[in-house]
Amino acid sequence: MPARLVPLMLALVCLAPSAGAQSLTAENAQELLDQRQVSAHPAECARLRRQIDQYTMMLERAGALENEMWASRMQQQIALLRGIQAGRCPNDVPVDRVAEAMLELMKLAAKGAVAYFTFGVGGF
Repeated sequence: MPARLVPLMLALVCLAPSAGAQSLTAENAQELLDQRQVSAHPAECARLRRQIDQYTMMLERAGALENEMWASRMQQQIALLRGIQAGRCPNDVPVDRVAEAMLELMKLAAKGAVAYFTFGVGGF
């Protein structure tokens, strides 16, 4: 493995925890589907969508008024509602293709790092 690829792989490994932290991949969506006991009623999913839209409008208003505390609180509330939505209504949450691609790249980089740092004993 060329020596110039080592810093790139190390940078990718360092960025792994931050990549897609709030996104929902196809694997995560399937895990959420498997973990759910009861499917959410369509009305509950619609209510969650309306609440997210309302808090998003309030976030825009807070930004227009330059109220950082209000904007921060609205972002927290939106994140909470999106988490609930991901757990109860996975069909409403889009799958993040970029996060999936990054995850596959990270897996490949990890395999390469193992092979590099174990001098080929770890395999590739």
